[in-house]
Amino acid sequence: MKFILDGQLDRDLINKIKEENLPVSHIIMHVPNNPMGNGSIFLPPNQITFDDFKSLTQLVQDNGIIPIAGLDSTCQGNFEAHAEHYKGIMSLLKNLQELGYNDILLSSPNNVGFFKENYPGAKIYLSYAQYTTSTNRAKIFNDVGAHSLILHPDVIRSFGVLKGFIQMRDRKDGSELLDFIIPLNIGCNWGCIYWYQHHNLQSHRTINSPVFPEQTNISDIENGFDYPLLNCWKNRLKRPENILKSGWISPYNITDYINLGYDKFYFSSYKMSNDFVINALKSFKEGKIDKNFLDLISIPYPYGDYWKDDYKLSSFFEFDSDLVKDFCEQIPYGEHYPQELKIDKYCNEFSKKITIKNQDLREKVLDMIADKINKIEKGTVQR
Repeated sequence: MKFILDGQLDRDLINKIKEENLPVSHIIMHVPNNPMGNGSIFLPPNQITFDDFKSLTQLVQDNGIIPIAGLDSTCQGNFEAHAEHYKGIMSLLKNLQELGYNDILLSSPNNVGFFKENYPGAKIYLSYAQYTTSTNRAKIFNDVGAHSLILHPDVIRSFGVLKGFIQMRDRKDGSELLDFIIPLNIGCNWGCIYWYQHHNLQSHRTINSPVFPEQTNISDIENGFDYPLLNCWKNRLKRPENILKSGWISPYNITDYINLGYDKFYFSSYKMSNDFVINALKSFKEGKIDKNFLDLISIPYPYGDYWKDDYKLSSFFEFDSDLVKDFCEQIPYGEHYPQELKIDKYCNEFSKKITIKNQDLREKVLDMIADKINKIEKGTVQR
């Protein structure tokens, strides 16, 4: 079992990983202010300077951990946007080579081809943002030049498909290196239609940054809004069975994936303290839970100052260890792609066992979400 850690990193956390002898093999180091643009939905809220990035890179390497340069922009076409972009990117590649980076995380297949040509010898990882849910997509991305694919959470409970990925990995036909990484704790809604919308004009818009100039006259949404993620949170708060349905893995069933042949697991530490990250990794390593399991689930917050840090899943609901263990033992893993009606029925039954911790807060946040969505949609209609 090896963990690939992503999130807000600092020296104390890196040193603690070594002290606790945790099986963290790789750490994703998001490159600050890179010309490609950091497009990760789980990008750490506090960006570090490039000097700090260099220092942390050295510390990671000194602790025997492989750093992965996070250049995971989902933006398309930045390379063609302006000649200065190209110059900046080529300068960045030189800096990364000097720092000893051989591992690169990307999100766009366009960028994969670019790095294959301009960063010889690099091992290229492709983010789960590219929806690797079939062996066909995996082959396409591998042919383009990606070596390690982080699978999308939607597919990790379909053991028939997961076995197919292992067969691809173990093929002996002399083809280019191919490996697969399992995401552990991504809590995005299963089959979410809002994922792609998050990366277009639906996000990052305020009255100070309108999609169209005249929007300032018809929209009074302040502090930013994020239409896709507001809808995602609305769906899981109104119907907590969506939390069960999302593609996470628990400490109770991680061995099932190891038995399939997987040994690398992506863990997002988005919005988690150092002590919590250490304890969470220990939970997966030891196969037990001693807290509300929802604290381990990583879900991005909508953009905007209105979303408070205590608006996290564990503030609304509680998944105790018995619920999680029973749920994981009975998931219909044997289905190639579980029929939605079947998985819905299964999750609906277990949702009756979920403890609602704070109904007042739940209703307050749902009202706030509804108000913002109504303002967004009203402005669109009036325009």
